[in-house]
Amino acid sequence: MHIALDTLTINVDTVQMITQDRGRWGEGVAMRFLQRKRYDVLARNWRSGHDEIDIVAKDDDGVLVFVEVKTRSLADRIGGYGAARTPRKKQALCRARNAFLETHARDAQTYRLDVIEVLTPKFTNRADKIVHFENVGFAG
Repeated sequence: MHIALDTLTINVDTVQMITQDRGRWGEGVAMRFLQRKRYDVLARNWRSGHDEIDIVAKDDDGVLVFVEVKTRSLADRIGGYGAARTPRKKQALCRARNAFLETHARDAQTYRLDVIEVLTPKFTNRADKIVHFENVGFAG
């Protein structure tokens, strides 16, 4: 699919691929960030059907941590991580969390949802800032 804007033609598939590549790059940055904080990364891009959890890890205290990673440019950061957490996304995260707990962590006593924002200058793959929001919750 192509969209023509005056003399500029944008291939939508290419834009989607670039966005996915940027997201995967940001997930790698977030994973290394967590490892430096002594988290044990258990899974990356864990899927259950169409639902996905970007990173599953355990922190120093043994708490199971489900991590949603948001990679965006500093200029596009309007609304912070909360603006990206739509009801549909929250439901998908809950379904994926439940599936992970059922199949891999039935004995997990405590778990939480964290969000990591990887902020970059526009059009670069350089992390200028990493913001870690701990225990943002699955509901609401």
